[in-house]
Amino acid sequence: MILKITNTARDYAWGSHSLIPDYFGLPATGKPMAEVWFGTHDGSLATVVGSPEQTLLAAIGGKPLPFLLKILAAEEPLSIQAHPNPAQAEAGFARENAAGVPLSAFERNYKDDRHKPEMLVALTDFEALCGFLEIDAAVELLTALQAVSKPLLAEQLSLWAQGIAEDNNYKPVFGLISSLNGDALVELQLQLESAFSKLGPDSEFAERGRMIAKLHALHPGDRGVLLALLMNHVWLRPNEAIFLPAGNIHAYLGGLGVEVMAASDNVLRGGLTPKHIDVPELENVLDFLPCSQPRSKPKELATGLFEYPAAVDDFLLYRAELSGSTVMAELNLPASAIVLCTAGEVSLSNSIGETQLLRRGEAAFIAKDAKSFSLAGSGTAFLATSAVN
Repeated sequence: MILKITNTARDYAWGSHSLIPDYFGLPATGKPMAEVWFGTHDGSLATVVGSPEQTLLAAIGGKPLPFLLKILAAEEPLSIQAHPNPAQAEAGFARENAAGVPLSAFERNYKDDRHKPEMLVALTDFEALCGFLEIDAAVELLTALQAVSKPLLAEQLSLWAQGIAEDNNYKPVFGLISSLNGDALVELQLQLESAFSKLGPDSEFAERGRMIAKLHALHPGDRGVLLALLMNHVWLRPNEAIFLPAGNIHAYLGGLGVEVMAASDNVLRGGLTPKHIDVPELENVLDFLPCSQPRSKPKELATGLFEYPAAVDDFLLYRAELSGSTVMAELNLPASAIVLCTAGEVSLSNSIGETQLLRRGEAAFIAKDAKSFSLAGSGTAFLATSAVN
């Protein structure tokens, strides 16, 4: 079975009015278009093209897919956040249920009992924060800023550098930053901007300084601005990716990408947001070790077929680059899949004679009810599937 599917854009405040319409040629809604979901997650069920009342979930018999594929367009930063591992998600969900916290409550942390590893592949230049800096890099940055800082900030930077170097992790420093609030926090952010300015536009830290200034302008008095100082500042070029396992602290800052994740809605937030922040619970799930390699390098499996490695079974992600001379025939899937066309036109067919043409911005569901399927055409397609049925 091959079904063309569709969905409407979710209008989160951080979304972009132009990225999705401009890239995919889709009609603008007049609202920020943040995410388009292709899957069976009940937060935004995809529907079958030609049958708008029929959801994909209903069409495949009511069994949800273990993954969710999205288009994501960020005009402004998303929250600094992390996601739990399976045991943490199961325990947290049961604990909040037992306490009688409604699923819709503002203070609810766990919306389900599943983990939420993620991967994002950039379609445009994409800016993100992903994992804590290597220890030496963090100490070098903090020492350089301390040398040009006013006393209030210099004292804090010295404490942070010493703590990171002694503990070889970020847990104590995270606690120090999380305890800051009020006027002192605002003043520290202002002094941090001033310190970056004193380092000058030719400093090796100038790009990080511009990022901090942007976050401060959008979220004055938010401790997430200081947390961002200690995180890997990553710029992805088109087709580059980052993988976000359980416990990884991260935030998307801007750009357009394709995102795949386990089908969960569990988010523990730490800053840059008006939404619920639970610092103790975030501390419980965070990995405080430095992240040496935030990027996930694609592997070319065959001419034009790339895999984005991720150390989870919930999803597998591939990119197919097709031309008249590149046809991918008789491919086998471990489970059902969703294909999203991001450029040109891509034709899908399976071994039982079904076909479907996808143009830019269109998606289809492929059931594992045929021995194989094929891709042809001239364009780019992302294929998400799972190692589990």
